[in-house]
Amino acid sequence: MKKLKKISFGQIFNDLFGFEKGIDISDETQVLFRRNIVIKNIIFVSNLVYSILMTIISAITNTNSNWVLTAILFPLTILINKTLKNMIFKHKDDMMHQTIAMYIACFYMFLSSIIIYMKMKTGNTSFGEAGYMLIYYSLVVVSLYQNKKLLKTISYWFIVIITILHLSITYNMVSTEFEGNLLQQIGEFLSSEAFADICLRTIILASFILVLYVIVSITQYMQDQRRIELIKRKEVQDEFTSIVNEMFTVTINNNMVSKSEKEHVEVVSQVAKRFSEIMGYNPDKCMKIYEYSLVHITKTVDLVTDSIEDNDAKFEYLRNQASLGNEIIKRLELDRLCDEILRAHSYGIVDEERSKYLVENKKTEEEQIILISDMYVSLRSLKSYKRPYNHSLTIDTLKNEFSKYFSVNVFERFIRFQDQFEKIYDNF
Repeated sequence: MKKLKKISFGQIFNDLFGFEKGIDISDETQVLFRRNIVIKNIIFVSNLVYSILMTIISAITNTNSNWVLTAILFPLTILINKTLKNMIFKHKDDMMHQTIAMYIACFYMFLSSIIIYMKMKTGNTSFGEAGYMLIYYSLVVVSLYQNKKLLKTISYWFIVIITILHLSITYNMVSTEFEGNLLQQIGEFLSSEAFADICLRTIILASFILVLYVIVSITQYMQDQRRIELIKRKEVQDEFTSIVNEMFTVTINNNMVSKSEKEHVEVVSQVAKRFSEIMGYNPDKCMKIYEYSLVHITKTVDLVTDSIEDNDAKFEYLRNQASLGNEIIKRLELDRLCDEILRAHSYGIVDEERSKYLVENKKTEEEQIILISDMYVSLRSLKSYKRPYNHSLTIDTLKNEFSKYFSVNVFERFIRFQDQFEKIYDNF
């Protein structure tokens, strides 16, 4: 029986409501597409909450109109969600369709919160204030789009319609009779407690909208700047990647290595692997040293990412290729260092300051293993600056001229087990 993969609440939440999940935030259409998905999911949850609220109200008031609205809400929830889903996913790369979906979602939140408030206020007065909170809730949902123009438009309509609702439903000022002539009635209306409460509600709503607008303005500005920065960074990254790719192609492309050079490196890698085993390294580390010895002839750096669309995957790929390039360059540096030392000693032009620096700043033990292996194989091989040495002369040369470049432990262990390295070289 297969084990079910555990999914955390955080993963579920991020899948449903994560704004930047799997999108390129420098692409405005992708950003709006993801936000539409999130708002669609919020609308679905909101509709479920509305259905629960209306069920409670219907059970308490037991009126036919409330039961009818309650019965309509659930299938309406499914219909609205399906309609939005089709519009959002069918045209995921079309900015116009995503914008239309945004306005439809906001209009629905705006309209549904007002309708539910009206039903809660007229159905049972005790639920009126709870319904009024839905107005603020819908404004917060609209603000999640981080669109100043959208929020401003919706806010204007909210203030106008909510004021009308206050006058017609919250206090039913239209049917309220005031005594006296028209001026007296207006004065009585303006001095009434209901009018003062309406003014207070409007001021609080306007203040809330102002705060939301400031938050949206700041966030939108930061998002825009971040998008601009990412676009600039992407342009620089692409240009830099192209330059580095050309540089790697010229300097470390293994196609430029001759057959004899490859054979030389293969012998070095075999010697280094055996030496690392003698040094007491575990099999995994020995294999890593072996692979590292060969890396500059077996691996190539490819920074072309045209086939990778996802930015995270592209970044990870480039990071791995950069790490590989760093390994190849370090390995080539060891190869160059070996040749530099041997050539200088062969020509008798040893730079004392350079030698002193190399002695005082010895390589890591793993790098010393590869370097001494390379020196042994190089001394036994034919080079442009020297004839090939036999095993005995190679060991004597290492003892007399090159021991200072290695730690005592590494050098003495290599000399002690020299017979095994001779066998590897002769059998290759």
